[in-house]
Amino acid sequence: MLHSRLIRYIDEVARAGSIRQAAERLNVASTAINRQIIAFEEELGLPLFERLPRGVRLTTTGEILVEHIRNTMKDHGRAMLRIADVKTLRRTRISIATLEALTADVLAHVVSDFQQTYPLTKIIVRAMPADSIVAAVAGGDADFGLGFDFPTETGLTIHAQVSCRVGIVVRPTHPLAGRASLRLSECLDYPFVLPTEDVTLRPLFDRIARKARLSIEPLMETNSIDLLKRNVMLTDTITVLTRADVELERLRGTLAFIPLRDADVGAQTLTIVHRDSARFDAVTQHFSKKLAELAQKIGE
Repeated sequence: MLHSRLIRYIDEVARAGSIRQAAERLNVASTAINRQIIAFEEELGLPLFERLPRGVRLTTTGEILVEHIRNTMKDHGRAMLRIADVKTLRRTRISIATLEALTADVLAHVVSDFQQTYPLTKIIVRAMPADSIVAAVAGGDADFGLGFDFPTETGLTIHAQVSCRVGIVVRPTHPLAGRASLRLSECLDYPFVLPTEDVTLRPLFDRIARKARLSIEPLMETNSIDLLKRNVMLTDTITVLTRADVELERLRGTLAFIPLRDADVGAQTLTIVHRDSARFDAVTQHFSKKLAELAQKIGE
């Protein structure tokens, strides 16, 4: 088998048409190149180059060998790229800080699809309160932050941002389930279960209620979006959430989402952020693209 160094020497001499010029390009002594080529020609029993007064020219044998060399070098390059991809996949680690409610309904779809294409990539998802998400990304503890209505923070870049309508959530057999849209005043015949005041959606709901001049006393308040959804599945109670909060259940047909049409305050902003200084590899960039695409779909 040809030595890799000799391959480079023969290819460069063929390109330059001169041993001296090839030596200058490769930063190698011309005598070293000439010596190795001659030794190989003796081993082969045929000349590769015709020596001319002002350089060299490939013989028929040389042309056959150089074609083989260049094909070999291309195959080698492709193999090295594939090996580099494997190395990248093994090294890639993607971390996301998000709300508990978004882990199943938004991230589950992205993560499961992504794992099919990049099975060696390690994905870390941490659920935390809304005010902790921004701090985690800014402090370098997470690559991406996903949540609603983030405060303005220097040092962070908004990767994607969509408006998510707020709506009434009921079980599919509920009398309101077939409606295309609703006003809050049309829901007063049914008991409410609502997020507590520390959940970002609750102040938005309270503004809608005040604007409609309604006073609503919920049967239950909780900071667990999962508990709200479970309660609605099991009873005729209703709650108020965004479509992103119930996307998984909506697709499965276990909950119905009906948009509220009570004024322009009926929306939350779903935002994906990362650090200004972040430099992502190709795999992480692909993940961020898929995350943004799903967020955009939910915001439609």
